Amino acid sequence: MKNKKTLIILGILVVLIILILLLVKVKPAVTPESGIENAGGTPENMTRFEVPEDVVVPELGEEMENKEIAVPLTVAQAGPQTEAMFRRFEISAENDKYSPSEVIVNERDTVRIDFTAVDKEYDIIFPDYGMKQTAKPGEKKILEFQAMMPGKFLYYCDLCGGLEGKTKGYVVVVPQKTE
Repeated sequence: MKNKKTLIILGILVVLIILILLLVKVKPAVTPESGIENAGGTPENMTRFEVPEDVVVPELGEEMENKEIAVPLTVAQAGPQTEAMFRRFEISAENDKYSPSEVIVNERDTVRIDFTAVDKEYDIIFPDYGMKQTAKPGEKKILEFQAMMPGKFLYYCDLCGGLEGKTKGYVVVVPQKTE
């Protein structure tokens, strides 16, 4: 009888712990009152937005009118028998600004970002990809991920003020065309 009560109490505690963990995980890191412009994001996710209309993925060597859009330094097939591409970009941080600040890729592309801090220590955080790198002046760090979900994803520097700071950029993942 005593063992049965102990098991019931342990079961209730486990359920309560799971509920608490779920509630903490769902809680938004940034609230709409924090001053971050929503621009299509939801209060639950202030770092993912809708893909703007008519976005074009830049190709190797392409000259972009908007200098804040990164042009890939390498474009190659990501693997045999796939339409996905491997795209390598360089982003530097200087004077509290990422340059270029926008990376545009296709859904399912493998993305490599060579991140360099120029004038001081910076970090680069991709919250939707669970990645963070910190670089000292002159140091290069590499981040690589597969762009599996369409959207416009915010990245930022926590050392420069986080989500409320001005050191921010976006990775735009253009959805695959359905035929």
